[in-house]
Amino acid sequence: MNVMRMEKGFKGAGELTNEVTLAEADVLRFARSDKVYLGRDKTLNSDLPWVCAYLEIAPDGDVDGHGGEAVLLGGRVVGSTASVAYGHTVGKILAFAYVKPEAAVPDTELTVIIHGSARAARVLGQAAYDPESALPRVDAKLKDTQ
Repeated sequence: MNVMRMEKGFKGAGELTNEVTLAEADVLRFARSDKVYLGRDKTLNSDLPWVCAYLEIAPDGDVDGHGGEAVLLGGRVVGSTASVAYGHTVGKILAFAYVKPEAAVPDTELTVIIHGSARAARVLGQAAYDPESALPRVDAKLKDTQ
């Protein structure tokens, strides 16, 4: 289940904690902006020290990582992974990482340190598997794969 949610780009318990704001976790779509509540203005209008980025990491066939790995941009630490899993369907290691906003831009090349080894990583702009969400739909037109 964890791998499938990672392949679809769905955030889970590792990313959605009380240690980050809704904006940092990129789930403001679940916050009511039309209601008045304690912390509303700060939640909706704050500068973000971190954002949750979706990454693909080059596999080495041995070690995938487990969360808490350092993420670097240009040799400088800009964050750490929250969840890491090998996506069997896509053949890549996928991760959610809290990084500085400038490192979260899709297609940004990063480095993730897994068990002391530097691995190439890239910020994804959409789900690694079925980004259009066509496959689970009963009315979807399947692509001819033959």
